[in-house]
Amino acid sequence: MSGEAVARALQEGDPRKLSDLALAAEHGCSVGLVARVRRDLNLPTCARGKRPVQQSLETVFFERSRPVDGGHREWTRQTAASGTPVISHRGQHVTAGRVAFKIARGREPEGQVRPSCTFPHCVEPAHQADRLMRDAATASLAEVSA
Repeated sequence: MSGEAVARALQEGDPRKLSDLALAAEHGCSVGLVARVRRDLNLPTCARGKRPVQQSLETVFFERSRPVDGGHREWTRQTAASGTPVISHRGQHVTAGRVAFKIARGREPEGQVRPSCTFPHCVEPAHQADRLMRDAATASLAEVSA
């Protein structure tokens, strides 16, 4: 197939939405020919299928959880095999509890983050406690009972 059909397709459509591979398959020619025609016509290359810019981790957290009775928050998406709520965001994997902790406390947690309530896998930001908070609570109980 000649480059004329490819040139016509590129000029009639949006060249940013037409991949060289798809045009080559459609017109029975090589990808190299499509690329040469595109260059000769000074047309932009096809925009890759990138995901739209993702929202902040905090926004993703609230989109993937919902409030429930008793002031708790349950996770509605991906969990680890253990049932721990997890977030995959921008190539990183983190527990929802760590994100919730940072939302509530404004700092990164020390050690594991665990809910301070009895609701299973609660991700309510105010209900998250890190190792420092648990140690402080244990020390406080020891003082009271002494």
